Amino acid sequence: MKKKRSESIRTQLLGPLLILLVLQAAIIAGTVLFGGVSAKLKKNEINILTENTNNTKLGFEKETIHHWVMMLNNSGFMSDEINEILKKEKQEPEAISTDYDLNSLIVDKIMEKSIEMLHLSNATGVFLVLNGPAAVKSPAEMRAGFYIRNSNPGGYVNDNSSLLMERGLPSLAEKYNIPLDSFWELGFLDAGAMGTADFYQKPFAAALQNRGEKKDTMRYAYLSSPFRLSPKDLQIITYSVPIILEDGTVVGVYGLEMTVNQMEQILGQEQVSGSFNECWFLGIREKRTNSIVPVAQSGYLYNQYFNESATIDYKDNLKENISSLISPEGTKWYASVSILETPGTDGLYGEYEWVIAGMARQKDLLSFYNALRRMLLSSMLVPLIFSLLGAYIIGKIVTEPIRRLVEELRNKSGSRILSLERVHVKEIDELTETIEMLNRDVDRASFKMSGILEHANVLVGVFEYEEDQKRVFCSRSLFEMLGWGKIKESYCYISIKEFMPLLNQAFGEIELKGDKILKCLEGPKGIKWIEIILDESKKGTVLGICTDVTINVEEKEKLERERNLDLLTEIYNRRAFREKAEAAIEGIGNEVAAVIMWDLDNLKYINDTYGHDEGDRYIVLFANCLKKFLEKGGIISRYSGDEFVVLIKGSKKEEIRKTVRDFMKHLRIFTLKMESGYQFPIRVSGGLSWYPDDARDFDALFNYADFAMYMVKHSVKGVVKEFDISEFKHNSYMLTGSEELNRMLDKKEVRFAFQPIATREGTIYGYELLMRPEFSNIKGISEVLNLTRAQAKLPQMEILTWIAGLRAAKAEAEAGQLGKDEKLFINSIASVCLTKEGIKELEEHYGELLSRVVIELTEGEPASQTFMQCKKDMASQWGGLTAIDDFGTGYNSEAILLHMRPDIVKMDMSLIRRIHEDPNRQIILKNLMGFAEKNSIRVLAEGVETAEELEFLMSFGVDFFQGYYIARPQMEIRPLDPYIVKKMQEFSGKA
Repeated sequence: MKKKRSESIRTQLLGPLLILLVLQAAIIAGTVLFGGVSAKLKKNEINILTENTNNTKLGFEKETIHHWVMMLNNSGFMSDEINEILKKEKQEPEAISTDYDLNSLIVDKIMEKSIEMLHLSNATGVFLVLNGPAAVKSPAEMRAGFYIRNSNPGGYVNDNSSLLMERGLPSLAEKYNIPLDSFWELGFLDAGAMGTADFYQKPFAAALQNRGEKKDTMRYAYLSSPFRLSPKDLQIITYSVPIILEDGTVVGVYGLEMTVNQMEQILGQEQVSGSFNECWFLGIREKRTNSIVPVAQSGYLYNQYFNESATIDYKDNLKENISSLISPEGTKWYASVSILETPGTDGLYGEYEWVIAGMARQKDLLSFYNALRRMLLSSMLVPLIFSLLGAYIIGKIVTEPIRRLVEELRNKSGSRILSLERVHVKEIDELTETIEMLNRDVDRASFKMSGILEHANVLVGVFEYEEDQKRVFCSRSLFEMLGWGKIKESYCYISIKEFMPLLNQAFGEIELKGDKILKCLEGPKGIKWIEIILDESKKGTVLGICTDVTINVEEKEKLERERNLDLLTEIYNRRAFREKAEAAIEGIGNEVAAVIMWDLDNLKYINDTYGHDEGDRYIVLFANCLKKFLEKGGIISRYSGDEFVVLIKGSKKEEIRKTVRDFMKHLRIFTLKMESGYQFPIRVSGGLSWYPDDARDFDALFNYADFAMYMVKHSVKGVVKEFDISEFKHNSYMLTGSEELNRMLDKKEVRFAFQPIATREGTIYGYELLMRPEFSNIKGISEVLNLTRAQAKLPQMEILTWIAGLRAAKAEAEAGQLGKDEKLFINSIASVCLTKEGIKELEEHYGELLSRVVIELTEGEPASQTFMQCKKDMASQWGGLTAIDDFGTGYNSEAILLHMRPDIVKMDMSLIRRIHEDPNRQIILKNLMGFAEKNSIRVLAEGVETAEELEFLMSFGVDFFQGYYIARPQMEIRPLDPYIVKKMQEFSGKA
């Protein structure tokens, strides 16, 4: 009786269902939480912080350290200038240490070029310290030199109005029109408090002690800790190098300064993530320690949590490849610490290094990861709990009446004739029929269970083996799933001797013990994946559940393939290549390696002419050719639309060069066959950078290879060019400034300044419209034009100049600032002419201004007769004038005067500078004036900067004048200075 009571209907009916629910929940939980998806998601979120930190570091290095190194590498002119002065003054280098007059000459000679260098850099200051006295009555320990600070670093300032002199002779400050700061001192004192003299003493002493040579100047470069030049001054950081003459004499120190505030601005601009959950700081740490002294910071979270921290200590988490720390109030953080590349120190100044750290609170960085885990856990637990509760309630409701009836029957067992029949109770009358239908009800219950298994969303086959029965229960779905044939009934029993061979045939030699096996089976309908789970939770019984997981496996393989491979070419995508390449670079021993960037030529032509399907075939064909590098152990990737990248290692460079040459020969035998029968050959351009000669990290190698490829694409296509660091220093803006230039050309928006052009009587004849683009990577209009020319976008630049320039002039006219008869001088590119559509657009929007236009042919491009005639026709059609710009330089020589016959010729400022003292320049002016008078051409002098130049030019009969003496370019039109007008009238009267 006890045995029957332990096997109640409730247990037999609901027990298996509950087991299946639990097993399904366990399978889902195991697949999601322990299948690697969760760990990879967490790793990816942590990697985002690391990548953002590395990108921020690279941008910060480019704007500061790398820029300074480039500037200081070009500072070798100082030793040459000093040698010239010593030779001219017939002095020996040792005289610098005693002769203050000699030191004054040297400082004056170097100061002008240093001011130019300061304007071209992002630095806030420049300084020179000589190993000699500052003045005749200065203290003995006071050193000569200058220290100039710029309050507007990187701005477009054409004079010295933004400069202040911190150290130096007042006479030089007056000469260069530089005000003295409130903290000004005559020179540099060696006994500076709190290490304020280290920035020049340390590099000087290191070069002196190690007997440095001129070529080794950067080896003794010194990047200082933050300090104040004066007690109440701003906190600054300097980067300085010794000045070493050809004979090895160390005579001083030269360097650049940046305020901590400026560093924080650059750090805020360079951070790649706009998230408010991340913050950044720049700091100093001793090598092989985990304690950083903060110097500059960015992000409001830093001020909230770490503003009062003198040091920030962290621990390295090697398992997660990230660092962790706890803020003073107890918040847990992740931190990615990246070392700044500061070349030149070589450990001469102590065991410390500069780092950039990106930080994020752990709860913010892993918020999506934690939310996903909670959601998955809830989605499994809640249905399971409700299922268990529902199963319990349903079981109780269903079995409670039956249990009472069974109890009643048990009490009356032993009777031949049931007395219940004589009480005429309906429930008892139905009991006999219930007993008679018992076997049929059990069979019906089994049939329902099999139906549930067969109609489940996931195909499930079940078997159960009880050791004492020697037979195995098998569902019909199990036979069908494993290809054992078909059975008519929903289940069957087979002997263990028949069952085991069938099971081993499907899954190999296995034992009926608790296990989990995944097997790939091939059948008439193809490949399918079967997972078998063996459960021994019930002693003496083995429950086997076979599940068809083909869809899950294929989806997982698809996700893995999409994650790592480019879908079109079936080679590594950008993310997978980066992981493989970085791992390969870390494992390089004494070998060399090359990163090669490839760019398909003519892809745009194929897409535009034959369609993108043919373009995709072209891409796939090249990708298949690229697989030849796999034979040499290379790693290949499609990095973007038509760009591919290869990493290949070798014992020496020549071995890799041979592999590249062989590949280029290999390409020649492949062509893209069009439907028309035409065969399109593969053309590709490449750039190559070397490990370790060019760089040791992947990002730098990739950028250098990309730059080399860029230079090939804009010069001679179809070859592979190796990276050249000198070319990179000179032309890096060609790569970094492309996006800014394209954005400007697309939006057709750029600011213009107006510089007045005056008549002899001091009235305004017109204004030259000067483009003032606001770029961070391109310095000056000459670099803008060079980049535009390299990208073959001169026509777009020409129409931009006209539209944006006339738009600015129209705004000034509507504001009442532009006179009704004042001319508008517009610089036109000599080798480009406006299209008919461009001319029509100008006439529709700015027709009222076109009669006042003076078309200037710029000197940077050669002009053909066709283009010159085009511009003369435009001016004639509008009633405007033509002018030759920068006469005497570039392509605009006397020959163009003969061919074009302009209305105005503008003498370049190089011919105007100090013309009243130079007979040769006067001869050129006299010849030009004679030619102009005979041909009714008016002469305009550019770059007039002194009253002496203006008076002399007027005496020669020059018609118009432009230059800083007359007026500087302004973003809005302003009247001339009455003092200048009076001077011009006086000079005109004398002439």
